[in-house]
Amino acid sequence: MGELARRDVLSWLGKGALGAVALGAVGQPATAASGVTVLRGATLVDGTGRSPVRDSTVVLAGDRILAAGQHRDVPRGVRVIDVAGKYVIPGLWDLHTHATFFENTVATLHVVQGVTGIREMWGQPETHDTRRRIESGEILGPRMVIASAIVDGPGSIWPGSDIVRTPAEARAAVRRAKDGGADFVKVYSFLSPECHAAIADEARRLRIPFAGHVPARVPVQDALAQHTHEHLYNLFTSTSDEADALYARLRAMPDDPADPNWWGRHAGRIERAAVATHSPARARRLFAAMVRQGTWQSPTLFVERNMSRSPETITNDPVALERMRYIPVGLRAQWQQIMSGRPARSPEEVAELQKFGDARMRLLRQMHEAGVGVVAGTDAGFAYVFPGFSLHDELALLVQAGLSPAQALQSATRDAARCLGREHESGTVTPGKQADLVVLDADPLRDITNVSRVHAVVSRGCYLGPADRTRILREIEAAAQEPVEAPATPMGCCTH
Repeated sequence: MGELARRDVLSWLGKGALGAVALGAVGQPATAASGVTVLRGATLVDGTGRSPVRDSTVVLAGDRILAAGQHRDVPRGVRVIDVAGKYVIPGLWDLHTHATFFENTVATLHVVQGVTGIREMWGQPETHDTRRRIESGEILGPRMVIASAIVDGPGSIWPGSDIVRTPAEARAAVRRAKDGGADFVKVYSFLSPECHAAIADEARRLRIPFAGHVPARVPVQDALAQHTHEHLYNLFTSTSDEADALYARLRAMPDDPADPNWWGRHAGRIERAAVATHSPARARRLFAAMVRQGTWQSPTLFVERNMSRSPETITNDPVALERMRYIPVGLRAQWQQIMSGRPARSPEEVAELQKFGDARMRLLRQMHEAGVGVVAGTDAGFAYVFPGFSLHDELALLVQAGLSPAQALQSATRDAARCLGREHESGTVTPGKQADLVVLDADPLRDITNVSRVHAVVSRGCYLGPADRTRILREIEAAAQEPVEAPATPMGCCTH
């Protein structure tokens, strides 16, 4: 792509927005020497789908990528970081997270593991405070897209949810979310079909997206205006030859005041039984409709697989025990409380749930092959779903489900940015995009698990090399031992 001359760098710094992002701290234009960082020698996997570029040069100024490709030379005086033998990918997005208001642990842990952007699925005042401090540079953390409070119906299992019983109440909840600064409305499992439809209409009127669970009494075919569907919920019920009868049965179920989650558990049993009456033709029609509407699926395979296991196998998992040192003590206690409340599963129950999980993986592959957009999300912050780490696990599971390593990587980069409407500023390593990158020790296209082999991270143009990452992880581990005040609401999003 030609020689990268000093005059090219100075020219870039002087051009509009790119020049603006290279300003120094006191508002004076930075020189090429002080304002530009060059990553040189790595193989560039830019996220666009183009072939990898070997021996690449990536030029950064402030929080922008100025150039990315095969430049031969760089001018003297700029900061050059030799990453020969490494692999550069776009910064990763996790599109289903919680608990980022634990600023010195959870927020930072995302970034140090290469997750430079997140979609926080339960917005609270503390969450917005954390985003403001990240944006001002007070703390290290990912870019954040923040949901409203959970909007749910009677029987909701999470304290602090915005409970709506009528379409008028549902519309009011959307207005509260909009007025409260939410980026989107979060919907949940216990909403009635009438309330869900009212939310869809009000959200369209106010031009705010809504996303989350497809409520258990709402066929997926009736939820296509919902921007993202989480956890692969209701797909087998909705694609059953007996779908009409199953949904009639679900809508007729009475609440059980003595056991609020009975209804949710029973809906799960109906969903699992519906595998036996699955209709491939209904599924093809549904997936085609999702493609036409632009509805995205966030399958959260890691947390779903975890919840199919018996709780003692999760709490005693050596990998989980190793990662636990980075989790703040308050959140750790919530996780342990959640797990202690779950009964042990028999081997037969585990086998049944694993069989259902395998069926969902096959359905996800068919959905993806049909062209439905799939994005990576983990439920990080929910019990034993570790910020940063679990996104690496999620990408490996997406490959097991049938995505190629390149497609899995794009689910957390290019496609995640498209889903969020941020493709003009994020998701690929291309000129003009935000300077969020990950440097890996090995090729993720050869083996997707190599995304966990993080050498360095660039977050908002700040290069965090191996020594920086080691130091930050030590700081997170120390901070995790200190009690921190945080909302009392248990962190989670699922009726697992």
